[in-house]
Amino acid sequence: MKVLANDLERHLGDPRGNGPGSWSQAVANDEAERFPVEADALLTAWGYPRWLVPEDLGGRLRSFDELLLLGRLVARRDLTLAISTGQSLLGALPVWLAGNPGQRERLAARLLGGAAGCLALTEEAHGSDLAANEVAAEHAEGGWLLDGAKWCVNNATRGETLTVLARSDPAGGPRGFSLFLVEKDRAQGLTPHPRLRTHGIRGADISGAIFERAAVGDALIGREGHGLDIVLKTLQLSRTLCAAFSLGAADSALRLALDFACSRRLYGATAWDIPAVRRALLDAFVDLLAAEMLARACARAASVVPGQMSVLSAVSKVVVPALAERILGSCATVLGARHYLREGEAAVFQKHLRDHAVVPLFDGSTSVNLYVISGQLERLASARAAADRVAPLFDDRPLPAFKPGSLTTSNRGEDDVLGSIGELEGALAAAVTAERDAAAARARDLATAGVRQDAPERFAAARRHAELTAAAACLHAAARGGRPAAVCAPAIHRLLGWPAVDPAGLEADLLVMHREGRLFSAHHDIEGGW
Repeated sequence: MKVLANDLERHLGDPRGNGPGSWSQAVANDEAERFPVEADALLTAWGYPRWLVPEDLGGRLRSFDELLLLGRLVARRDLTLAISTGQSLLGALPVWLAGNPGQRERLAARLLGGAAGCLALTEEAHGSDLAANEVAAEHAEGGWLLDGAKWCVNNATRGETLTVLARSDPAGGPRGFSLFLVEKDRAQGLTPHPRLRTHGIRGADISGAIFERAAVGDALIGREGHGLDIVLKTLQLSRTLCAAFSLGAADSALRLALDFACSRRLYGATAWDIPAVRRALLDAFVDLLAAEMLARACARAASVVPGQMSVLSAVSKVVVPALAERILGSCATVLGARHYLREGEAAVFQKHLRDHAVVPLFDGSTSVNLYVISGQLERLASARAAADRVAPLFDDRPLPAFKPGSLTTSNRGEDDVLGSIGELEGALAAAVTAERDAAAARARDLATAGVRQDAPERFAAARRHAELTAAAACLHAAARGGRPAAVCAPAIHRLLGWPAVDPAGLEADLLVMHREGRLFSAHHDIEGGW
């Protein structure tokens, strides 16, 4: 993985230069609200689309931890490009999970050739309430007709394909929706929805599609009426991979803040020599490594414990973007007025700040993911597991290939990451275990009292479960030694809101990674060439 990542970094070039993969070009494209065509071509020339396509279809997608790292490297240069590429995978995942052989082969050929695609779920009147969607699908001679409009969809106009959720039964309900692979060159009656102007990722194609009794042929993905199930399973993977966007934005933010702190002269010394500045950046470093440890474990879980992804993916989507927002905020404070400027050496910072604001919103907002966790808390409260069962999530052993049929819509009461921490040794593990048991008792009390799944108290309990799972991920990673062990205590104290632990012991690691242009990572030694 290290060789692969370093090769991608070299191919993308110096981000501080003027090439297609540079920060300056990303900012220029953003200012012009222009899609990064040259950077996208650079990625395609390297072969990046191969990681969007399964091995059995000619690609290199086998497990998701590798794609998480590659996506992070793209995101720390330009989130517009990273999110657009991620949208193509999002549109393909339902086909990989449930498509027929012809759909899978045609879509694989398109993606390997550099084409874009998307998943068209949202409608202007309904947002994330998918069960209220009104785009209708009806049987017709030669296949299906679609009628209605999809809105606020990335890649909807520039993409060659749209994977569309539509109401196939006028009555709706759990079996009232189906998914369709709409291939534009095989469809009639489809027009683009006008592009929407956005706060961040300004160069992205955020638009939609208007179907006017559009004939889309035999486009059904999987079984009729199973669209919502396929979407729920798709989002388990995409939510997990969204962590790449947060990790990439946070990495660049910390790098830019360190550039400034180590060079800015104030009061006879550098800004880094000011204790409050140094502590803010060390805390940001701790948050970044904690986010990485959780994200990496969740990505590996898709191959190791796929039946637990309904909760683990939601946990990652709640915790990782929130940590990245905290990192961006701390780094903005260190940069001061420079974080607000759209010109100069740190101009890309404001782009990362604006771009990342969308990450907590898509693939299910934070509230949606808290709702997902909340609905399973009572059963998760009694989950226990052996620590060795989750070891593959936190080591470097090769993973088995992901099996598309292995995902489920419920954890069925299994929670290995948090459920196994009672077996770990040490005072810190014991303290987190006590917190877990208290949180489990609280979850049972709320369920017994009949508190609604979407009540503030249940959301608070769901958020605590997510934070405790992140703390457990730190403990499991630390059990292997190395840098995760050094960051474990300060990370857990920050995750759980306990009294602060001084992270000064990590200062040397942070400065070396910054000076040598390496990825800020607990697991990967990526050279970067920054």
